[in-house]
Amino acid sequence: MREKRLIIRLGLCMCLMLFATITFFGCAAKTKVYGIKPAEVSVGGIRTLAVLKFDGRYGETVRGDFYHKLGEVEHFNLVDVTQTNKLDKVIYDQIDDPRFLPALEDLHADGVITGRVTADINDIHGTDQVSMKEGTGRYEKKKIFGYWVDVEIKRTVLRPVRYIIRQASLTTAFKIFDLRTKRIVATEKVTECYREKFGGSEEHALLFGDKLSDLPTKKQTLNELSAKVAAKLVAKISPTEVSTVVQFDDGSKYGLGGHKTIKRGIEFAKRGAWEEAMEIWQEVIIIEPGNAAACYNLGVAHESFGDLKNLKIARKMYKKAARYGDNTLYIEAVARTNASISDRRKYEQQKRLLQRTPVKKSKEGGVRVY
Repeated sequence: MREKRLIIRLGLCMCLMLFATITFFGCAAKTKVYGIKPAEVSVGGIRTLAVLKFDGRYGETVRGDFYHKLGEVEHFNLVDVTQTNKLDKVIYDQIDDPRFLPALEDLHADGVITGRVTADINDIHGTDQVSMKEGTGRYEKKKIFGYWVDVEIKRTVLRPVRYIIRQASLTTAFKIFDLRTKRIVATEKVTECYREKFGGSEEHALLFGDKLSDLPTKKQTLNELSAKVAAKLVAKISPTEVSTVVQFDDGSKYGLGGHKTIKRGIEFAKRGAWEEAMEIWQEVIIIEPGNAAACYNLGVAHESFGDLKNLKIARKMYKKAARYGDNTLYIEAVARTNASISDRRKYEQQKRLLQRTPVKKSKEGGVRVY
């Protein structure tokens, strides 16, 4: 019992030392900035889209995830096809078959999308010889925190421990058929893979080991892959919101010191009060024109607004910070905003193309949206 108390004390001391270290050196303040990633595949001016059935054993699982995520981005008007039995016969390979054209045109959509899903999942069983400690029943005296205690002598032994390696992949090929031009405008595929070991050497890992009892069901694994594939499918054909974690610069070196006024601005920014934070950093620049940290943080503020005008201002501030200070944060920020500006321009082009496309009307006088 005394030995256990001493071990607990040792653990608590180590935790306190770690906490003190983190408190002393501090953690760099961070924020999230949001941007728009344009669609990877150009589908022209398709604004009203019908999502047909996806072939394959897991087709409806992927289709359901895809439809849900596509509805979240609000880029397309989605047409309800659940009540149209005639479309059940439209399969992936025959989406442009003239025989199905009357039924597709009856949807009053600009285009339709369908897919084919293939999945593979396999469990590999085996045994690892795992090194572990076991008691010998013999004890020796050891001094811990000034106290002499009896500590059991351990020996290292190898024990067989079962493991299972779960391997899985899910691929979805899709086609988009433009009902205005009567042509297939996109043919792509996305794949997600999974490989994880449970048990064996992982069973007794100190950190992040997956125990055999943690092995998910095969359905859970495939559902996880389906959600990831659906997200990739949406990113292929629709603009999506992306977030990036960005670090502030308080002007400190190695976590020590820092500029008090800049830190005050960071506190406002962390609460979302960007206007107040910007005023503080601008005041710093008036007094200290070459303050790289203030310039950089102003860039973060402008980047947080996300529009093209503010992204250009953010890039200008990052470049200014890079001239005044040697910090990899500044160079990374310039590269990041260059990419964001390019993405934003492409997104604006896609948006203008959609705005020029009239919304299709159904016979009942409105778009049938899920």
